[in-house]
Amino acid sequence: MNISKFLLIDAALAIAAIPLLFLLQGGKRKSPLLRNSNKEKLLRKSSVKLPDKQKLVELEKLAKYQGSGIEFDSLLGDWKFAYVWKKDNGEEDTVFSSLLRVFSANIEFKKEISDKNSPEFRVIASIQFGLFTIEFSGCGCLKGKQPLLEFFLNLIELKSGSNTLLSRSIKKPEEKEKSFFALIALEENGKWFSARGQGGALVIWLKD
Repeated sequence: MNISKFLLIDAALAIAAIPLLFLLQGGKRKSPLLRNSNKEKLLRKSSVKLPDKQKLVELEKLAKYQGSGIEFDSLLGDWKFAYVWKKDNGEEDTVFSSLLRVFSANIEFKKEISDKNSPEFRVIASIQFGLFTIEFSGCGCLKGKQPLLEFFLNLIELKSGSNTLLSRSIKKPEEKEKSFFALIALEENGKWFSARGQGGALVIWLKD
């Protein structure tokens, strides 16, 4: 995907969507200018204890050599963004995390009917602002031992409730240009999963 294509759709829509696009595509950002505003509120809603970055790095090492054990069916459902750490240090990316939480960033995995040997996901990433929702949808699958969650998004929609106000198709990327998350760990009760994005950031999502 190319962010410039989204900017041409509608400037206001794109500004709201940029945080989610960066997360999904591994984009790089400048130093934070904002501070985390509602992390505590989000995490209070969950009774699950989330790992810190050091623990995730340890789990990631195990996943690379032994596999994470994450399977297709365990990812099905809705997942709400919790927080993200920067690639090169132990700090949470406060501006990025805050924007994703403010806009209620969510990713949903549904089972896609396919004639291929391996099952595929229907991937729906969304953000909300007021009465409106921006959805990016496409397909994905698991590959390799760790595994990688490889996906592409080929449709963007602006919705108000169940009504679609705007819909635009996106050109399917070449195989080597597809986005991905390298899966790290899934909580034993399926309450959270963690992954490293192609841009190097560590991410945790909570079961919604």
